[in-house]
Amino acid sequence: MEGKIPALRSIPFLLAGLIALLPAVLWANGTGRAASPAEHTAVRPVPRWDAVLAVGLAGAALAVSGLAYVVGFTGIAGAVGRNTAVYLGIALLLTPVVGHRVAAPLTAAYSLVCAGVGGRADGGAEPWALVLHRPDSAPALAAGVAVLAAGGAFALATPPAAGDVRWLRTVAAQFRL
Repeated sequence: MEGKIPALRSIPFLLAGLIALLPAVLWANGTGRAASPAEHTAVRPVPRWDAVLAVGLAGAALAVSGLAYVVGFTGIAGAVGRNTAVYLGIALLLTPVVGHRVAAPLTAAYSLVCAGVGGRADGGAEPWALVLHRPDSAPALAAGVAVLAAGGAFALATPPAAGDVRWLRTVAAQFRL
């Protein structure tokens, strides 16, 4: 077993990769607990406010990471903000489709897949393994912000999932399938 998944044993991955996962999992778990029929028929669009909350949380993490970079902490601080944006973007993409109960473990599974097969032999990371890139990687930061923007747009435009196939039924009804 020694050396099978070296990323899981490295301190930078644990700090920047897994601690940044906490806001996404807590967001998916916390916002999904109140998902009831009354919330879906409320005057205020609660699922949209939940999406705005997630984007705001990721924006705050990016701002704090940017401030840490300006002050001189160029190490893990930059990766934490980027990875928080990536994880919240993935959670925002998954929650309307599969619901909050499945979105949280799937978001966590992304970090484990990255740790397992996202590294290259030369010490770099695969392009899709955004959480493994160097903290100062501008393409990874741009891709992380793009994932967050796509997740926010998708969550705002898609009805919330309630049950296993509600979203698929909505899509089928729109296309009269």
